[in-house]
Amino acid sequence: MVMKIQNPKLTIGIIPARFASTRFPGKLLADLRGKPVLQWTWEAALKAKLLDRVVIAAGDKKIFDAAKGFGAEVVKVFGDVPSGSDRVWRAYQMRNAECGMRNDEADIIVNIQGDEPMLDPRTVDAVVRQLQKDPQAGVGTAVARIKSKPEFENPSVVKVVMTADHRVLYFSRSPIPNGWTPKSEIRNPKSEMAFRHIGIYAYRREALERFVKTPPSPLELTEQLEQLRLLEAGTIYTAVEVKSAGIAVDTEGDLGRVRGLIKR
Repeated sequence: MVMKIQNPKLTIGIIPARFASTRFPGKLLADLRGKPVLQWTWEAALKAKLLDRVVIAAGDKKIFDAAKGFGAEVVKVFGDVPSGSDRVWRAYQMRNAECGMRNDEADIIVNIQGDEPMLDPRTVDAVVRQLQKDPQAGVGTAVARIKSKPEFENPSVVKVVMTADHRVLYFSRSPIPNGWTPKSEIRNPKSEMAFRHIGIYAYRREALERFVKTPPSPLELTEQLEQLRLLEAGTIYTAVEVKSAGIAVDTEGDLGRVRGLIKR
């Protein structure tokens, strides 16, 4: 599917955030050197040069009150929402309705995960830039090289297979491409082919709207990866390689690791 590119309008970053979490309830409000995890992520996103605005899509009152407390622009998206991307789209629509703006205000809407306190603003800019330079792509995202077999074989690490021009062929929890070995163990062309996905998405507005209107796909349900929905529907994903995947706070152990690395 060829996405039409228009004259640039706004690029808006939206952080979907909710208090509930299976492995670490309340992780976004967990204290990290005097500030909640979510605030660190929001402050990092504000430093991205290519975002015109950063909005928090609050999934409940606790998140809404906390975000208001540290000065963020925040929208209430309470209740059951199927996915983070659905929450992002609803927040975009609700914010526009509250401000009396049309839904075509933005060309690009960036979904930023709230549990990334060490988010590199340069990664956000790189993903937006990658989408801007590929007019046929509907979604831009980021990848980093896999460096070890345990990382390659871990189903929690989402693997990405791409073409030479950075078009995504597939996302999977399985170790793909088959036969990959770390460069430190054996030198061969496959050592340059294993990438992990970094969960940041720059959507063209039309692609995000298409996502929320498309039912979950068979591959999405099988892999439990929402990014497969649009890929299976024919939307082109373009990916940019960055140096580091960062550390998402999924467990209390992750919080401890970040606490030891992050600076005030």
